[in-house]
Amino acid sequence: MEKTNELPFDKAFMAAIKDMVFIVKIESNSILTYAFLNQAVFERTNLTETAIGKTFQEVHEGNLADVLTMNYGQVLSIKEAVTYVDSYISPAGNSYYSESTLTPLFNEDGNCSYIIGVVKDTTAERLAKMESQEAWKRIKESRSRYRSLYDNNANAILSLDLTGRIQTGNSAVEQLTGFSPSEITGVEFSKFIYGKDSKLLDIHYKQTLIGVIQDLRTKFRDKSGHLIGVSIQFAPIEEESEIVGIYAVLRDMREIDRLINQYAESENRFRIIAENAHDVIVLMNYKGEILYVSPSIERVYGFIPEEYMEKPPFHNVHPEDISLVKNIYKQAVKEAKNYVIEIRIKHKTTGWHWSELQGTPIFNEQDQFIHMLTITRDITLQKEHEAKLHYYAYHDSLTGLPNRRFFKQRLAEEIASRQDNNEVLAVILLDIDHFKRINDQLGHEVGDAVIEEFGRRISHPLEERDLAARLGGDEFVLLLPSVTTREGAEQIAQKIQMAMKAPWTINNGPPQVTASMGITLIPLPEATVSSVLKSADLAMYEAKEAGRGTYRLLSL
Repeated sequence: MEKTNELPFDKAFMAAIKDMVFIVKIESNSILTYAFLNQAVFERTNLTETAIGKTFQEVHEGNLADVLTMNYGQVLSIKEAVTYVDSYISPAGNSYYSESTLTPLFNEDGNCSYIIGVVKDTTAERLAKMESQEAWKRIKESRSRYRSLYDNNANAILSLDLTGRIQTGNSAVEQLTGFSPSEITGVEFSKFIYGKDSKLLDIHYKQTLIGVIQDLRTKFRDKSGHLIGVSIQFAPIEEESEIVGIYAVLRDMREIDRLINQYAESENRFRIIAENAHDVIVLMNYKGEILYVSPSIERVYGFIPEEYMEKPPFHNVHPEDISLVKNIYKQAVKEAKNYVIEIRIKHKTTGWHWSELQGTPIFNEQDQFIHMLTITRDITLQKEHEAKLHYYAYHDSLTGLPNRRFFKQRLAEEIASRQDNNEVLAVILLDIDHFKRINDQLGHEVGDAVIEEFGRRISHPLEERDLAARLGGDEFVLLLPSVTTREGAEQIAQKIQMAMKAPWTINNGPPQVTASMGITLIPLPEATVSSVLKSADLAMYEAKEAGRGTYRLLSL
């Protein structure tokens, strides 16, 4: 890392901030030239310091210069900040998604003299959103769970018909707009949208209906008649592979709009970026004394800057993480390198939050360490999202039981752990007798309810080490590590038969449900996951041939 020779606040912040920052100067005749590029620009693009003082056309090839001229020219034309989404290719050839905000700065004559472009990397968010779509498909299997997500979502959600008229909305609609969903049912959604954006709204409708989902940054007229800044994402409503309507998810952007207005009102372009950053910026001297804390710390961790500066550094780092923080701090100073770590930081009132901490050591011209600049962001929601994705990757969304992938992994582990022992464990494969008839005669909702209740009943007689999993459809499996004899396996099967005989109270459901079970006893270490499932499947087939509602045992 190139060592810093001097430390103006603005330069230090610019060098360390993760977002790419472009400062463009407005020359005479509205000619645009680069005035400043931060370190993130040099790392993620092909631009170098030679671009300073040059126009877009002199620096960029292809149509990129035209696109930039159009976007920056729009800022000059409307004299307001502009936000748009984009993508770019790094020098290494990797694709990245981004959100760019262009903010004008005015001189004493009221003329725009500079435009600050802040480009935020949204690649991780975009990829997380793509990954969450798979989890969303699983969630849709349970209507009650989906309804809970809809009703309790922090964002306002409106459902529209194909003509754009409002059908329903969740409780957050009234919190954001002042309208209860019933007040605006049947009204055209476009009547609430800022007039100049009506054409964009129509474009987004059409794109949604062909599967292209994007955010619309606009203003929504609330019940009091005020225009409030919102970001709207449209998604198709599908029923049996047919699009029957559109969801409009409204996210409150008033706080972001307020920050953008602050940008435009200030003449100190570098201080604006630091003071309004979403991340927490802390500057410490070589003794570890805190010299500066950005105001964002109150929003992120509940401390006011003056209060935080009086405390020792890293006082609110989790005890299990403090040694990591101190060690990597020393290593960064010794090797003159930046560092990024994930740790737990305590909020003043709400407890521990997972956070990402980036540190940048700063040196003077004699190569002496003089300051450490840290930038911290709260990643608790990202961690929770990752945990949910992991859960849905290994669990069935209807029953909550482990899925086929989880079962096969656990079975492989049990087999591997017994390779040196001549032990036996039991596996029982089950399916619901005549389940197709239940689905066809009583409907899929009753069928889903039967599967949920079936999963609960077969789990009841199990011990702590045992595992019940749903393989798919009406097929389930039990892994019984503690059962080593034929008698023990049959006792479990008999308990399940008794559980099936208990009354079924599902509305309009079947009066009785039975199960065919195939039991296999696995001698180790010869068994494999494939051979175990095959043996259990053959045993279950024999149980069905014997008239169903019973079990058969087949040893490997």
